[in-house]
Amino acid sequence: MSYSYIALGDSLTVGVGSGFFSPGFVQRYRRMAEWELDEEIYLQIFAHPGYKTADILNELSNDFVKESVKEADIITITAGGNDLITAARNYLQDNNEEDLRNGLKECMTNMSAIFNTIHLLKKQVERPYIIRMINLYNPFPKEEIAKKWVRKLNNHLKILAEHECVKMANIQKAFRDYEKEYLSIDGIHPNDIGYERIAELLHRFGYGELSFLDEE
Repeated sequence: MSYSYIALGDSLTVGVGSGFFSPGFVQRYRRMAEWELDEEIYLQIFAHPGYKTADILNELSNDFVKESVKEADIITITAGGNDLITAARNYLQDNNEEDLRNGLKECMTNMSAIFNTIHLLKKQVERPYIIRMINLYNPFPKEEIAKKWVRKLNNHLKILAEHECVKMANIQKAFRDYEKEYLSIDGIHPNDIGYERIAELLHRFGYGELSFLDEE
């Protein structure tokens, strides 16, 4: 048998920051999963650089994407970074922390809706599935206000990861003190080493009931 893998998200899912012709974490994770499950994995990517959580939620209203999600065995999600970057830019213009608060509120609302939509779609098919996501790392470790709002969003993501099918890789912890090693020249996106690290962390969660599908 083969498996289906849907990757939803922003520039991290696209692999921005990796070397020329080098894969991001999605392709690396698929390779690891194929080795573990000993089966081919069909990959579809629904992501775009600059996507905010509202854009990802909108993708899930597309009929083709919805059908793809229904049939997916593995789903990965990267989201939230662009929401906070936009809020931070607004904050830098007027020094009003309410910009960050409103941005975080909208981001958390959309993230909850993304997961609720996926779980509702998956209820329509009787097949095990897993969702893997990464939390936000702080590319500005010296900025206290950045630490504060990244922490708030990651705490919300922890709640979403309490679902039995969901696991969240703590990239914030993994990248801390290794920004120079794991981030690309733009200081925002992971480099090849960073993407490999993300894939490794996701792979360590295992594959739940998927490992037993081909034994039935």
